[in-house]
Amino acid sequence: MSHRHDPHPEPQAFGPQWWEDHYRQHGAGHGAPSPQLVAEVADLPAGSALDAGCGRGADALWLARRGWQVTAVDVSPTAIGQAEQLAAAAGGDVAANISWVAADLATWPPPARYDLVVSQYVHPGIPFGEFVARLADAVAPGGTLLVVGHDHADAHSAAHAPEQASIGLDSVTGALPAPLWSVETAESRTRHLDHGGTRKTFHDLVVKARRAR
Repeated sequence: MSHRHDPHPEPQAFGPQWWEDHYRQHGAGHGAPSPQLVAEVADLPAGSALDAGCGRGADALWLARRGWQVTAVDVSPTAIGQAEQLAAAAGGDVAANISWVAADLATWPPPARYDLVVSQYVHPGIPFGEFVARLADAVAPGGTLLVVGHDHADAHSAAHAPEQASIGLDSVTGALPAPLWSVETAESRTRHLDHGGTRKTFHDLVVKARRAR
């Protein structure tokens, strides 16, 4: 049996080329930070931060405005370029507080440990527990890890987020063993998004943990 060769195969869902095409097609972002980030990080003292999967940079900009020194990483060069433009337009010291990196988080080795590591709605090409362990290794003693993702236990979220784009609680907390880690938040939360005159409801899994000193 012969197989027709497709000269333009569809990129693998959530792979590097898929994300590059996504950001090219959808243009610049709105610049609003994640409500989960704001809720969990607003009271933390500023330090060094890694935004792992920064997208168009809204969260990195929010952190930078609050005095954090941010390393912002995303697999899409287009997303990084859009984020750099937003940072430049923000004025002040915002752009100077952010280092932008285009890299695949499944293989990129963080050059340092950070007081805060944040990863939201990232779909890595490796098992999610392994991905969380990589993030955890980048947290400095006494630092904080925040992981947010689509909760696949919720039917409505699952309809908008395929299995490979959602996470379970055990896949996150299982990579954060005691006594090295103290899990401070591990829960599902409701998030509303207004789009095209319609309000949609999503459910996010939020895990926040602190590394022992």
